[in-house]
Amino acid sequence: MGKGSRKGGGGGKSSSDVCWSGADHAIHNEERQRKLEKKKIKQSREGHVSQKERRTRALTHGTGEKREDLRLNLHLTKTKRDLAAMKERLESYDPVEEAEKEKAAAAKRKLDQAQAENTTPKKKKGRKGPETWKLRGAARPAHEVYDFDVRYVDPHAEAHKKAAARAQRSQNLLAIYKGRFGSDTIPSVCRDYLGLLMQVGHLSIEGKQFKSARQAWLECIELEGDDDDSPVTSARESLMRMYLDLKRFDAALRLGGERLAKDTSVWIRYSTALVALSNSSDDGDDDDANKKNRKSAKTPSSPPISPQEHLVNAIRCNPLCAYYLSFYDIFKDFIEYAEEIADADDGPQSSLEEAIEYCSSPQAQQWQGAPAEALRNVLLDARKGTHGQLGPSDAEWEQRLKALEQEFESRKTLSTATANGKSSEEEEEAEMAGGSNDTDSLTPETEDDDHEGSDEAADDEPQPIDLGMYIGMFRTAMEMVGEEGHLK
Repeated sequence: MGKGSRKGGGGGKSSSDVCWSGADHAIHNEERQRKLEKKKIKQSREGHVSQKERRTRALTHGTGEKREDLRLNLHLTKTKRDLAAMKERLESYDPVEEAEKEKAAAAKRKLDQAQAENTTPKKKKGRKGPETWKLRGAARPAHEVYDFDVRYVDPHAEAHKKAAARAQRSQNLLAIYKGRFGSDTIPSVCRDYLGLLMQVGHLSIEGKQFKSARQAWLECIELEGDDDDSPVTSARESLMRMYLDLKRFDAALRLGGERLAKDTSVWIRYSTALVALSNSSDDGDDDDANKKNRKSAKTPSSPPISPQEHLVNAIRCNPLCAYYLSFYDIFKDFIEYAEEIADADDGPQSSLEEAIEYCSSPQAQQWQGAPAEALRNVLLDARKGTHGQLGPSDAEWEQRLKALEQEFESRKTLSTATANGKSSEEEEEAEMAGGSNDTDSLTPETEDDDHEGSDEAADDEPQPIDLGMYIGMFRTAMEMVGEEGHLK
């Protein structure tokens, strides 16, 4: 049968068409394949959720997942508003006004503490002012004698005068202390601003708003200073982790190789070295998409640094991490309780803690294979003294462990002496307050209750990291590496 007439002269096929040509079949198959690929990409982003389950989620109201997402969005919105208010406050910082706010806040804290202890302070009776005096005759105030009030003050003129004075006192702390927000000599409100930036970044990551997280952490790095070797926040490590999780290797290489080239933290140096090694090994068999993604990384503004130089910088900053990654199969059997360091409230306090935290993360698995072999070769050459840029002192691990052990013992002794001093002071205060008479009247049951309460309070307090235990584990692992002949 022939093709029927079409109205409007459109290019589509009419209902009278009974057969397709080869070109029609090809177009149809391409369209169908494109829809399937689009569906696969969408399913991968949603976690391979079935169509039935996705429809159920869309039609179900008030599920736990939806409530959690709504709670996260509300928290993120509130934090961003607080950040905007804090930024406006820093851009027009008034020392006099801030001092008044601090004084009012201290008074409120004191009142709240007194109310909690049921010891509300008595209000002082102030002296009555002249407004309460009842004068007669010539002593009467002028506003009672004349038809006008001589005490009148123009509120508009007074407001203009206060605004002019405040404008002269105002300071833009974001511009004054830019690059020095980690210093202890600046106002505490600057630290609060850094804390809000970090909170916005982590909440944005949880809500998969990666652009917002990147902006917050980049601003945090800029305020702390790119050349600051001891930042107060973990914005650098968090940003590097985000780049690696999203497979933004070009951005990670620019961050660690150019912007934070002087940073000596384990996460920055070893992550940068890993990305550089991966880029160099994948240059030969990259597809067009990967080549396009790495185009900016291969043409940086400054001369590119070779992967070997990145390895050298990583070993110099922390050779303990290099040993751990080079002989990972041996170390993973000896290093235990590594999650305690990763889950600690404070950041790592020593180079060994940094190495264990990094090597216990999922990124350590990416070092296995060719990257670990390249790192091992550079490390062994440095031990033998045959490397051009590293010497045996750069690969020394025994002296480093001894120094860490001495520092840990001195810190432990100091904390013990401080705790003993506090306990003796408490005993003296109890004796002066007549606590000895009260203890005589205590029954064994009440004494047991007191001990149980003190034990529970001690359990709630965060315990410090036992660095001596990890030093022993690391030393045992290195002895096993030597016995197997890997260090020859």
